[in-house]
Amino acid sequence: MTGLRVASDIGGTFTDTVVIDESGGIGRFKAPTVPSDPAAGVLATLELAAAEMGLQLRDLTKKISFFSHGTTVATNALLEGKVARTALIQTRGFGDTVAIMRGFKSFGLPEAAVKDFRTMVKQAPVVPKQLIGEVTERVDYRGRVVVPLDEEDARRTVRHLAAKGAEVYAVALLWSFKNEAHERQLQKIIAEEVPGAPVTLSCELLPRMGEFRRSVTTAINGSLRPVLQRALRSLESKMSDSGVSCPPLIMQSHGGLAPVAEIDRKAAATVMSGPVGGVVACAYFGQRERQDNIVATDMGGTSFEVGLILKGQAHIANSTWIGRHEIGLPSVSVRTVGAGSGSLASVANGLLRVGPESAGAVPGPACYGAGGRLPTVADADLVLGYLNPDNFLGGRMKLDAALARRAIDEHVATPLGISVERAAEGIKTIIDARMADLIRQATVEQGYDPADFVLYAYGGAGPLHAFSYGAELGIGKVMVPATASVHSAFGIAVSDLTVAEEMSAPILSPPGTTDYSAVIRPEMVQASFDRLTARAYDRLREEGADLGAVTTSRSVEMRFRFQIHALTIPSPEEKLDAAAIDALVRRFIDTYEARFGKGSAFTAAGIELTTYRVVASCGVARPELRRAGERAATGSAAPAQRQVHIEGRWRPARILLPHNLRVGVRIDGIAIIEMPDTTIVIGPGQHATMDDRGNIALELAA
Repeated sequence: MTGLRVASDIGGTFTDTVVIDESGGIGRFKAPTVPSDPAAGVLATLELAAAEMGLQLRDLTKKISFFSHGTTVATNALLEGKVARTALIQTRGFGDTVAIMRGFKSFGLPEAAVKDFRTMVKQAPVVPKQLIGEVTERVDYRGRVVVPLDEEDARRTVRHLAAKGAEVYAVALLWSFKNEAHERQLQKIIAEEVPGAPVTLSCELLPRMGEFRRSVTTAINGSLRPVLQRALRSLESKMSDSGVSCPPLIMQSHGGLAPVAEIDRKAAATVMSGPVGGVVACAYFGQRERQDNIVATDMGGTSFEVGLILKGQAHIANSTWIGRHEIGLPSVSVRTVGAGSGSLASVANGLLRVGPESAGAVPGPACYGAGGRLPTVADADLVLGYLNPDNFLGGRMKLDAALARRAIDEHVATPLGISVERAAEGIKTIIDARMADLIRQATVEQGYDPADFVLYAYGGAGPLHAFSYGAELGIGKVMVPATASVHSAFGIAVSDLTVAEEMSAPILSPPGTTDYSAVIRPEMVQASFDRLTARAYDRLREEGADLGAVTTSRSVEMRFRFQIHALTIPSPEEKLDAAAIDALVRRFIDTYEARFGKGSAFTAAGIELTTYRVVASCGVARPELRRAGERAATGSAAPAQRQVHIEGRWRPARILLPHNLRVGVRIDGIAIIEMPDTTIVIGPGQHATMDDRGNIALELAA
């Protein structure tokens, strides 16, 4: 690798950037996010990088040879409803697919809301009824044309939708994943009737079973394309104007990078691009530390995210939720809850409540002194003594402890009739318990024991709280990577150019089957994988990838017949034969019983293979991260002390700065390590050590 490798991640509160030089040195930079101009936050971090290197901004940007980016544009646009006016075209008789929602009112609701039948309401459809059009056509389940597309009917439908104000068009016909001819015809008709209008076809975006999820995903993708295109073109232009000559690569939800042109085709594939970066980074570190099973936890200013690394690989889900909308594109599985350092605390009906609302970047927590008046988790951390008001963000930002105390006193302590310290500890206890519960959902509810995992804590606030929520789960080891405060950005920096292709081609075994390879023919499964592999290689070729450096992974979604949901099972990479099919089915049954309990497999029903997926990645050049080597501690021989309120009382804690640390030396709790960009807390009975790359390993009490 030559030049600088740069990656940015725009969060709800801060924009994080990493700069990796040719020798493997990592620069970590944070600046407040500018919601109205995301590129401004990126450029602010590059200004900091340039100042640290003694350069002018343009001198630094000229050295950048690789720039990748995680964006929240698509997510925010969808949550706020600031998307393009989209028309959805469906097979005649199926125009109510989106509105019916498979008969469920509870899509996307938390468990507590699902139980409250009095207030539960169906979400608003992703496309309003007046913008849904139907066309006469029919393809059967084998892909045979039963009723040809009525072109004149289709033209009338398109003209009607245009008159209703449609800006973009999404086409999702009933069996298009088996035969795409009618969707292709409609694409031509739309181009003729409404020249220049963007069109998204479900046969291109999501050729898989399930008309509801496919229709919703196609419509969402269509609505996001113009929004994301404008944002990315603006970013590209501003980065170019600042002197960056390399085109940006964008992080996708499945954990790989893609050029802007590919993202324009699959705009909905970016909705989780920021959070998945942290999970990818954990997999990167885990491979080097020989840690196969990892719980990745990211606590930022607005939210808390959890992902899993299983046997060295990030766990991929078949879909993801944004608000109450399910997007059916593969994504690194990341669970989210509104629990960040900016989460607001309040009292209602005599009960303390924390989150999910957040103070955000503007005005931020009360202690920021930027106009915030409501107490947040960050204010509680400051009052409890965990945060140093004079050393936040390396001293670049001062915190006001008096404002924090006033906010907690007025809005929590006084209403509850308790002390400010007790109120602050209550805020921290609630937020830690909520984060621990989310980790349980990702592990225990999926058949995994948290004690079998190493917990990675990152984000601006994760290393401060991990000593508490990690211990509550019985996890023995917490890793705080050197990149903790910018971990998602680091994951974006070390990701590969990646394409994911999938398709549905169901194969069923009859009830009572025991000789699976006799009815699930290996050549049919192999043909589906071969087709997807060829498609993925074509995409990478278009993106200029070195095809000789491409690696692939394959998986198939499987279920017992008559079930609705499927499990994703990895498939061997070699050519499939009868033994491989039998092993695949065995793996599915074992995975099913590990998830749902021994003996739960309903083998008498038969097995169904529904959807096949191939992920092709081309590794990009990256340096080996620089080792610091054995380093002696400098500065004061006796670290400073500060009182912290923990376990209901004030107790002394050692305060260590980077120059107080030495590789391999044990640090016993209670201790606080104040890094330039994050704070690490070592609790009572716990200890920590630092390795030669600056990573901190916490050993929690049993």
